[in-house]
Amino acid sequence: MPVEKISNLSHIEIRPFEVVIDLEDIFAPQCTVEQFVKLHGCSPKPPRYRVVSIETVSCTEDGQPVLVTECGRCRRFIRRYQGNICCRRSRYIEK
Repeated sequence: MPVEKISNLSHIEIRPFEVVIDLEDIFAPQCTVEQFVKLHGCSPKPPRYRVVSIETVSCTEDGQPVLVTECGRCRRFIRRYQGNICCRRSRYIEK
């Protein structure tokens, strides 16, 4: 791949985090596993609690956080590789 093409790519790190959801109390706030353990003193046990893994990235176009699953719909998305999202840059920077 030519040097010009490689410089037009950006690699964004995927940031995963786990959220605990209380399935019996709909008014209980969702929290991360670390917050849950700190609050309750134990790890979440099924069937009452479900742990959901959420992966986010910062969009190269507008800098907003988006779910990794939404990246596949973007026209700049190339692929997901080793914990990163590979995209085409939206603007070229003159040096």
